[in-house]
Amino acid sequence: MSRILSIGAGVMGTAITIPAVSNGHEAKIVGTSLDEEIIDSINKNSVHPKLNVQLTNTSALLFNQMTQEDIDNSDVIVIGINSSGIDWFIELIKNFKVVNKKFLIVTKGLYMNEKKELDIFPNKIKNEIKQDLSLTAVTGPCKAIELAKKNLTNICFVNSDLDTAINLANIFKNDYYVIKSQSDLLGAELCAALKNVYAIAVGYSQTYFSKEEKIFNPESALFSHCVNEMSHLVTLMGGLPETVFSLSGLGDLHVTSGTGRNGLLGNLLAKSRTYDDIINKELKNETVEGAQTIKDLEHLFKKLVKDHKLPILENLVLCICQNEKLNIPWKDLNI
Repeated sequence: MSRILSIGAGVMGTAITIPAVSNGHEAKIVGTSLDEEIIDSINKNSVHPKLNVQLTNTSALLFNQMTQEDIDNSDVIVIGINSSGIDWFIELIKNFKVVNKKFLIVTKGLYMNEKKELDIFPNKIKNEIKQDLSLTAVTGPCKAIELAKKNLTNICFVNSDLDTAINLANIFKNDYYVIKSQSDLLGAELCAALKNVYAIAVGYSQTYFSKEEKIFNPESALFSHCVNEMSHLVTLMGGLPETVFSLSGLGDLHVTSGTGRNGLLGNLLAKSRTYDDIINKELKNETVEGAQTIKDLEHLFKKLVKDHKLPILENLVLCICQNEKLNIPWKDLNI
């Protein structure tokens, strides 16, 4: 039996423990300061209030109750916080000895490293914690509620050491959680973050062209253009292009643009709205991962669109950072 310690009591940090528990392992959920109600519900009723599913062989505690013993007894530590909490997670883990521990990261995001270059969260974690640890990324199309209800979910475990990815996959995989193990960590993590950005554009096309009836042609075309632009970026950064055209890229973009806050932002932008207007009304106090990535990395994205042909990204930056109405430059896309 393996012990799973998941830091972050949100829907994904909790949902990913469910297939492991189904396989006979046990889980412990660690909540942030915002998760008190969730932790109480798990401990009292064995129910996650947002997922509304019964949890078995699962305990819970708040982050300030976590001890070195919890770390030492864990076989896998899940990084299950959202992207805005990555610095909080790093500062928390610095208080513990985690040498040789195996981490599974479901948090998606990019950052600017010390060289002022675009980089992935696993590198940020390793560089700042400064302990010898192993990081495996979970990427691909996955809605937490569907996984929690044990609906078929096909994703990737990615580690530059393929054997580590395979060994961790063996703890979690089963009939409803189907895992492909891969080694292109850079490409997979770039896709995991960039798909949130491009899902805004796909979401826009789902609404903008549908007036009296649902129109599918523009959405399908723009989806293809977004995948191609993602491929250009991933290849430029040193990832493998085939990763983009797999579960980590194309597959994840499909589910993210169809549901969730990134696609919803695109839907609302299609009604001739501005980003500031939407983020202060319908999406107030919500974390829209794609928009946050654009705002956090505005300088780097502007440099990328200046040096390379990335018309969709260019217009998304103008929309999110300069509050311009989103425009899809169809003529530029078809050159």
